[in-house]
Amino acid sequence: MPIANGYRVWETLTPTTVAGSPQLSPWFDTTGFTKLLSWLAIAGGTTVVTAEYGTDGAAADADFTPQTITTGAMSSLDVLGPFIRFRIVQTVADATKLKLYIQARA
Repeated sequence: MPIANGYRVWETLTPTTVAGSPQLSPWFDTTGFTKLLSWLAIAGGTTVVTAEYGTDGAAADADFTPQTITTGAMSSLDVLGPFIRFRIVQTVADATKLKLYIQARA
C-alpha cells in the first residue's frame, strides 16, 4: 500500500535491551516517497539504528547497504529500495531512553 508524503512511517518509544536486541520494525512499501525524515533520541548503552532495504518485503537484500540513522532532529535519508524496515541494535548495556520517529517525504 503506498504511503503518502508526510505520513509517519514508524515510531518507537520503548528502550531496547541487550537481551531484546535486535528490535525490528515491520517492512514498509516505499511507493509514494523518496526520502525519510527521522528524529532519534537515545541514552544508555550503545544503540545503532539502521534502515534496511529489500525487494520483496520479506528479507533484507545484501546488495543494499543499510543506512545509519543518526541522533538528533530531522536527519534525512534517501530511500534506496522498494521496501524498508528499521533495525535497532543494543550492545554494552540496556538503553534507558529511545525515541524514534520516521516520517515519509516526497
